[in-house]
Amino acid sequence: LLQENVHVPFRRVLVTGATGLLGRAVYKEFQDNDWYTVGCGYSRARPRFEKCNLLDADAVRAMIQEFQPHVIVHCAAERRPDVVESQTDAAIQLNVSAAGNLAKEAGVSFVIYISTDYVFDGRNPPYDVNDTPNPLNLYGKTKLEGEREVLRNNMGKSE
Repeated sequence: LLQENVHVPFRRVLVTGATGLLGRAVYKEFQDNDWYTVGCGYSRARPRFEKCNLLDADAVRAMIQEFQPHVIVHCAAERRPDVVESQTDAAIQLNVSAAGNLAKEAGVSFVIYISTDYVFDGRNPPYDVNDTPNPLNLYGKTKLEGEREVLRNNMGKSE
């Protein structure tokens, strides 16, 4: 519980996947621009970042309720196409289920979902947000389904 004299920064951001290459860069960019930034990861989180299993709805809910971020940047994903193919269930859990879970628990936080150009087939670049996706591999399919989960679970939420 916050006490009256505790300073709560106006701009708070939660970065998932902060232990990965993209997540670290996003985390640093927000930090360098005067945002109160919390990063989370799973296997390599401690000591710098919060450890959170994004597949655990209770853990995600607790982290969001405690921190109350204005923005959530969802960078966590299995991004290696060969690993997605060989560890399909785990990849679907992280790329699809975790994204939907985070969006569901986000409350009024603004969610930024990091997708990939793999959701397209490569025939007509550069792509626009309104172009029809056509992923050619399982990685692209899981990221597209993750996009849809975020939209399904977070669109239209307001205070």
